[in-house]
Amino acid sequence: MKRCSFILLIFITLQLNAKTQSWVKRLEPTFWWTEMHNTQLQLMLYGEGIATAEFFIDYQGVSISHKKLTDNPNYIFLYLNISKDTKPGKFAIKLKKARAVQSLIYELKARRQGSAERLSFTEADAIYLLMPDRFVNGNTANDSVNGYYEGVNRNIPGKRHGGDIEGIISIIPYIADLGATALWTTPLFENNDVAYSYHHYGCTDYYKIDPRLGKNEDYLRMVETCHANGLKSIIDVVPNHCCSQHWWLKDLPAKDWFNVWPTYTSSNYRMTAWTDTHASEADLYKLTHGWFAPNMPDFNLNNSLLFDYLKQVYIFWIEYANIDGMRVDTYPYNDIHVAAKFIQSIRDEYPKMNVVGECWVKTPAQIAYYQSGNNNKDGFDSRLTSVMDFCLKDVLSESFNEQESWDAGMARFYSHFAQDFVYPNPNMIMNFLDNHDIDRYSTSVKRDIRKYKMGLALLITVRGYPQIYYGTEIMIDGIPGDYQGHRFDFPGGWTTDKRNAFTAEGRTAEENEIFNYTKLLLNYRKNNPVLQNGKMKQFIPENGIYVFFRYNKDKTVMVVTNNNLIDKSLELSRFKEMLAGKNSAIDVINNYGNGEMSINNSYTLNDPLKIPAKSVQIFEIN
Repeated sequence: MKRCSFILLIFITLQLNAKTQSWVKRLEPTFWWTEMHNTQLQLMLYGEGIATAEFFIDYQGVSISHKKLTDNPNYIFLYLNISKDTKPGKFAIKLKKARAVQSLIYELKARRQGSAERLSFTEADAIYLLMPDRFVNGNTANDSVNGYYEGVNRNIPGKRHGGDIEGIISIIPYIADLGATALWTTPLFENNDVAYSYHHYGCTDYYKIDPRLGKNEDYLRMVETCHANGLKSIIDVVPNHCCSQHWWLKDLPAKDWFNVWPTYTSSNYRMTAWTDTHASEADLYKLTHGWFAPNMPDFNLNNSLLFDYLKQVYIFWIEYANIDGMRVDTYPYNDIHVAAKFIQSIRDEYPKMNVVGECWVKTPAQIAYYQSGNNNKDGFDSRLTSVMDFCLKDVLSESFNEQESWDAGMARFYSHFAQDFVYPNPNMIMNFLDNHDIDRYSTSVKRDIRKYKMGLALLITVRGYPQIYYGTEIMIDGIPGDYQGHRFDFPGGWTTDKRNAFTAEGRTAEENEIFNYTKLLLNYRKNNPVLQNGKMKQFIPENGIYVFFRYNKDKTVMVVTNNNLIDKSLELSRFKEMLAGKNSAIDVINNYGNGEMSINNSYTLNDPLKIPAKSVQIFEIN
């Protein structure tokens, strides 16, 4: 008994004499959840010389699986096992090195009920895309923040302009009223770059919303506001690169954390190398290992520690902010086999999560290669349930400016959709006129309002689902070939603006015409499943007129495009396989409003239809 008391006294004395230290400068993720599918959690700890520290955890259901060290003694990657029956709560992670001790408090939160089975966006949705910095400035107090290189300067296109999350929240009812059903914002993570930081595709802290956009809690509030207004929320996932100002660059976690070259080497950006059966290894290596830009260092996702870190980043935000879907940036710039594993590791947590990938290639066959479920010869499956139709974007930009011929004008649409056989699911293809990386559609059609409305009509009625870029609903202007020219501020998003185009009173007559047209079409699509997942049947264009149908067991819609400079009369007997047994048609554009269809302009199907020049006419067939 005396010996035990003596040993206990020595232990207490040593504990009292132990120095309390604070080696750990960073611990990420900052918290986590119980009842996750993956019961193993990676903790990244950073601090001077912590590699030799010992770790102790005493919390029921949580144990240390293993720790991983790198060539940098300032990092430890600690892997925890969290059993399925672990209760939410806080516990201490104790670090001990020699006689010094540090205790970190870590929290496991309870998941939302049904979190793992959350539903995602589908072909029934219409997505509204915006760049936060260029949309609405709802909080001028965060325009400039101490410790951040760039503040607001709206006089220079490439500077920050001040749009933020508070501004987005204030306009969500407007987006819902327009007829959109999902919101995709470009990234919101901290991007403390010395220049051009406004786009946020270069991250400097993965667990922090940029304070010039708002706080972490504001992101959650934005998503809650979306849900309250019937909108889903989509997060922009960037697995390829971060910002050169990321704190990692000051003290690399490992020598192979990034892809490194003797001198700066950019990607060749030739994503066709992945599908080219004749591709050289040198070209493929430069595609995947070259940097996206000098200020965006290229990740090496073959580093398993980085892989685990990044997948947890996006699981963290999906779980924290209650996100509904993902868009993946620059997918084929990565090693696509690792990228597929990366996306699947997130979808393992959320089996019903849909993911749309940016695969900027130039033929339908190449795009289809990246849609999950395709029967690729090499067996590759991207795990992307949806892809972006860059080819259709080109068709929409070119066709209305061309004279009709065998392979130009309306023939481009026919040829494009005739290649849909390459897709495993044509309905889950994102269609768009423009986005933050390409010319505004207004410049593609030289602000011809007739052509512009033709583009909108086909965008919203063809197979797949539409994405509307902020300002497209008012034909916002742009500068061709200039990134900054694709990203003008939305008029009225700043209190100092001369007018507010979020209101009918603040829009020009031309803007109201486009807005009302867009709103009508989006809301018609929203309320009519036939345009969401109905079948599509097209007829070979003749005399500059292109006709297709969307149909299901309940409804048939006929879409007629006249690309001629003169009105045309369309004889309907050619389309009898779709019109047999049907007697009349209602002009959707002139009869649909407030969620209901009137029959003021009903046409008999026995007579030819008059189709105005340079227009798209939409008919609901009775």
